[in-house]
Amino acid sequence: MKKWSVLAALVVTSIALTADNAAAWHAEGTVLCDANGNGIADTGDLPLAGISVRIVGLGIDTTVVTDAGGNYFAQLPDSDGLVTVTIGTTPAAVIGPSEVSANVDGVSYFVQADFLVNGAGCTGDGGLKCWLTGGGTKFSPLIGMQVAEKGPAHNFGGNVNPSCSAEPGEGGQWNHIAHSSKLHFQGTQIEVLQCGNVPGIEAGSESPVTPYNFIEFGGTGWVKGISGNKANYDFVTFFARAEDRNEPGSSGAKDGVDIDRYFLQVKDAGGNTLLLVDADNDGATADPVTITGGNLQLHISSCTN
Repeated sequence: MKKWSVLAALVVTSIALTADNAAAWHAEGTVLCDANGNGIADTGDLPLAGISVRIVGLGIDTTVVTDAGGNYFAQLPDSDGLVTVTIGTTPAAVIGPSEVSANVDGVSYFVQADFLVNGAGCTGDGGLKCWLTGGGTKFSPLIGMQVAEKGPAHNFGGNVNPSCSAEPGEGGQWNHIAHSSKLHFQGTQIEVLQCGNVPGIEAGSESPVTPYNFIEFGGTGWVKGISGNKANYDFVTFFARAEDRNEPGSSGAKDGVDIDRYFLQVKDAGGNTLLLVDADNDGATADPVTITGGNLQLHISSCTN
């Protein structure tokens, strides 16, 4: 993703106006969601598609819409004068100016206005969406499906908001079997909380291609004992995070940074932790573990706003 150091800023390029470039007079820019909440446009932010941008000046008043990459472009007449670019309705407040005005002429021939939108309202169901499938090399007879694996003690897999819809199966189904604890968790009502990018690694995922590399989701479900464990919790809550860092997720990467990661915390009705998969065993912070088999895949198909 392109890194912008200045938001809603006018970028002026000096260039000799010739017959070849006279038609290049234009307004352009990008609208991003501040997904990591740092107030700065960077590689952790996500494009906002379908946002209207109004361009007024030089005898025109036109509105264009951002594409899947959050980009917009509008041709301007080859004329001198003031041009104003205004962002339209967004899922949340715009950080910085929502309007940029600048003069264009034969030297400064285009206007670039980039906008950053507050991440609180433009992630998850607010506008930026993704969905998850998890599968792998191990087969669990307990749930009759292929599941990815985190070491010998855990198997997990399923789907979250299949085809980017919360309707089928109340948001999908996610299974996790903790063999050492003799527990089987199933998430039966699932909501996508956020899609985004992990700071410090390349943004996006490759197969399928998406602008994100992590998803956070949660909801409710149940926990039952297995292998002689008589535990039975009809109602639990959970929070999970899956990081799609590589294809396939658990192999082909010499550096552990590039292996898919997974976090899960399941609590009973009283708020007590029943199941925790976390790198430092402290559920107060989500520290996903690297998986040892299988793959986690993010998708954006059918997620058009």
